[in-house]
Amino acid sequence: MGGTLVQDEEAIKRIEELIVSDRASTMLVCIQGTREGEPCGEIYNCYLREPVLFNGAGDMVLKLDEMCNWVGAPQSTTDYRFLNREMERQYREDSAHHPQVSRDNLVYSIDRIPFQHALKAREVLIAIVKYRQNSTLQGSIRGRLTKSMDVNFRSALELMRMMQMMEIA
Repeated sequence: MGGTLVQDEEAIKRIEELIVSDRASTMLVCIQGTREGEPCGEIYNCYLREPVLFNGAGDMVLKLDEMCNWVGAPQSTTDYRFLNREMERQYREDSAHHPQVSRDNLVYSIDRIPFQHALKAREVLIAIVKYRQNSTLQGSIRGRLTKSMDVNFRSALELMRMMQMMEIA
């Protein structure tokens, strides 16, 4: 019982941080559990209508990057590379027709964050993507596992390693 109360208090802190922040690149990552040893859950942003599901650390990082594209912040300093022109065409076509891409969907509303759902997550993190330089992400994460301290990551690979090493209670 005491562990659940502490976990709820930590989740509430992460939610409050999201409310105070007005940065489009601030994401609430709710880890619901693990699947084949990888974290899985959903990512919320108060500018997007729907949460974005992820399954694994690599998928989470790719989704964070896509979400930054959708909300327009932070801007990437490089263009994506592809193995061939067909893959590039397919990626651009799929990205352009994604429902989250519509600028009509980008309306700031903290009500889009389902706080009760976040309180039920096994782990809640605030991920702030500060830069997207050199075809990767730079930013910080904060949560119970970081003892409420900002832990910076210099690349998507570094963030993936951090996420894979997490022990989900």
